[in-house]
Amino acid sequence: MTPTEYLQLNSPRLSHPARTLYYLHLRRLAESGAPVLLSYPELGRALAVEDPQQPGGFSYQVNASQLTRLLDELQDAGLIRVNHPPQESHYHGAVCVLPCLTQAFNSLPIPQAAHPMQPSWRPGEAFHDLAKLCGLLESRFNEEELGEFMAYWLGRPETFATDHQWMLKFIKALKARRYTKTSLTPMVGTGYQQVAATPDSGPSPRALQMIADARRLRAHEQGESDEKE
Repeated sequence: MTPTEYLQLNSPRLSHPARTLYYLHLRRLAESGAPVLLSYPELGRALAVEDPQQPGGFSYQVNASQLTRLLDELQDAGLIRVNHPPQESHYHGAVCVLPCLTQAFNSLPIPQAAHPMQPSWRPGEAFHDLAKLCGLLESRFNEEELGEFMAYWLGRPETFATDHQWMLKFIKALKARRYTKTSLTPMVGTGYQQVAATPDSGPSPRALQMIADARRLRAHEQGESDEKE
């Protein structure tokens, strides 16, 4: 479905039978490449709904005048264009085209459908640009990071989100994960920048103090031992 079709079909001025007639019947005929010949008996059968409580009966049907009004709706919405109707009062026997079907995909995108996390999910092409907009300058990730994120949300199938929203959640998770890692590394100031401190290869001041105390205690014990001898 093209974006223009989607917008037109969601118009509140379009009735549900008109949407059904377009999407489930006329569009299917147009996709086959054959000219769309408007046959009222065929259109009527396409819209008829059988009544399960009455064998051979129908719970919903349309007559010729109702079909004409439905086709008027579609034509007013720009979804069909009828060429040379044979009669002014109806469209039976006329040929129509669906101009929105062949229209280039250059308008607004179709809104994404929300869905739970899926085992096959991966961030889309816009992920890295989106990450930069969200302040995650290093947007590369490994399979472990992606796997942990997916495993968490696969265990929560009641949560639905669009692909765009799932990418935002993943970016947030990456930022939290990397902040936790860097917060465990002490930072020192170097001018206007904060950089991770490089650990000294030698003992810490506390360790040196403990070593000195141990040596003094050992010397004191050794002195007392020499006096007794």
